[in-house]
Amino acid sequence: MADQRNSTFDPLASWRNWLSDAETRWNSFFNQMMGTDQFSRAMSGFTELFLNVQKSMTEAMGQYFSALNLPTRTDVISQGERLSKIEERLTSIEASLARPARAGGAPEGASIPVQRPPRTKQPQSKREGSR
Repeated sequence: MADQRNSTFDPLASWRNWLSDAETRWNSFFNQMMGTDQFSRAMSGFTELFLNVQKSMTEAMGQYFSALNLPTRTDVISQGERLSKIEERLTSIEASLARPARAGGAPEGASIPVQRPPRTKQPQSKREGSR
């Protein structure tokens, strides 16, 4: 009676063993299958087919977007590259403009003074305003 209490029946143990054995068998089966030349030729054919479909879809979507007057993926990418180049040039221009200001003794955060036209308009006198 004491032996029956100590040895507990684990119903999931047999399932875990079966699952582990099944996984091992499936892995060996697929490893053997993927090692054949026939599998390599089939995967090569599927890859080529996929690339052809992808190319056709890209061309068709490009024509579709052109008909709707919308930018394609390549248009958006080229615009992004052009914008990056413009931003780089703008940064270099800002840096070159900031160099003379720093060389003149202006602090790092100070802005370059802007020359404004002279003020030539005079305020109205009291006599002119009382007409």
